Amino acid sequence: MRRPLVPLRRPGIALTAVLAQLTLLFMAWSLANRQCTATIGMEEALSRRTDQHAGTLSAIAVGLGLLETGLPAEDKLDEFGSYSCFVMFLDVTTGTLVRYTLIFQRLPVPDPLPDPPSSHWSLTAVPYDPVTHLDVEGPMTTFEPPHEQPE
Repeated sequence: MRRPLVPLRRPGIALTAVLAQLTLLFMAWSLANRQCTATIGMEEALSRRTDQHAGTLSAIAVGLGLLETGLPAEDKLDEFGSYSCFVMFLDVTTGTLVRYTLIFQRLPVPDPLPDPPSSHWSLTAVPYDPVTHLDVEGPMTTFEPPHEQPE
């Protein structure tokens, strides 16, 4: 006996459609995963940079507070290029204990003196290097107040 004639079916079309749909789904998932990974990496990098700058900013804040208490002693100033400078180290805690070197540079006085006269200092905070900053003074809490000259 012969089988009755049935219109020709395409037996693999459903499997092909499912595979195409899964391929598109995995491609979309891959793109979303890549985007999320890039975003998380960027957030981690920004967080690390913020933590690094937080230590430097804290060190500079302490240095500015020291300048408000007075000025470095004249006998402790070293010549650094054309400027006199005072160098000290400082321990800053921002999650971990980090040591910074504070460099106070006295800048030249401008020609017309401002009224009231002010001191001109530049302050820089750099990470402590034990080789370069071997003979640097330890942490200080105050500078000597400026001596008033009698009139």
